[in-house]
Amino acid sequence: MPLQRTHVSLVMVVLLALTAGCSGIFGGADTGASGSMATPTDGNGPAPGTSGFDAAAIETGHFETLSTESFTASLSFRLSTVRDGENRSVFVNRTVAVDRTDDRALATGALVRANGAALETTTYTANGTTAERRVLSTPNRTATEYRSDTAPYDGAVRPVNASSVLDRSLVQSLGSDVDWTFAGTETVDGDRVSRFEASGRNVTGFAADEAVAANVTEGESIDAVSASVLVDERGVVRSFRYSLATERDGRPFSVTLTLSVSGVGETTVEEPDWLSKATA
Repeated sequence: MPLQRTHVSLVMVVLLALTAGCSGIFGGADTGASGSMATPTDGNGPAPGTSGFDAAAIETGHFETLSTESFTASLSFRLSTVRDGENRSVFVNRTVAVDRTDDRALATGALVRANGAALETTTYTANGTTAERRVLSTPNRTATEYRSDTAPYDGAVRPVNASSVLDRSLVQSLGSDVDWTFAGTETVDGDRVSRFEASGRNVTGFAADEAVAANVTEGESIDAVSASVLVDERGVVRSFRYSLATERDGRPFSVTLTLSVSGVGETTVEEPDWLSKATA
């Protein structure tokens, strides 16, 4: 039976970033965490809810917290495959910092292709003005473009959208499409978090997106699918990692998606040093 394919708008944001370079949501890996592991008999550790992965409680806590507090969300997406004997891998890295105290936001991202071409985009929004720097690099040249716009933003420039990184579909999908097992507790940025893990058939409901999902058959490659998530006591999803490795039409195919949320209540955003070039 083919692996069930579930549309998750999180990955649609990633795919939009490939062409527009102006969207972002959570990211990074669940590395850097430290602390002692608790026993699985704790049920769900500091994560909200009574037992296990309580999707409703986590969704409420996650969005209520990030809707009012500053934070930094990072995303890393890698698709690796070979086509016609050539490496066709794509790597996307995106970070969005939201400073609610000073009402500023900064988004940085990079799209890198196997042929060496790369697009780096930085977008800064404050006081009703958005400035953008785009750096396109190829093996032969590098071109830098600056541009800016103000509300109502009728042109190509769009403000950093804090709401876009609060897309509820990710948490909803984590709750409905993955059969999580509580794996203990650890610490992230000094906060205790609950760790939940899933692999193989327990992850078959979460297949990233129709655009990147692979057909993984039972008894063959299904065990190459795994996921982990870290949730703090307020319900904030501090880290999520999803990976799939299989073959498509006899070619190796893998997808890795990692997300993280950090600096909750502490993130600050400074003006970029190139701001005057974009607004001149």
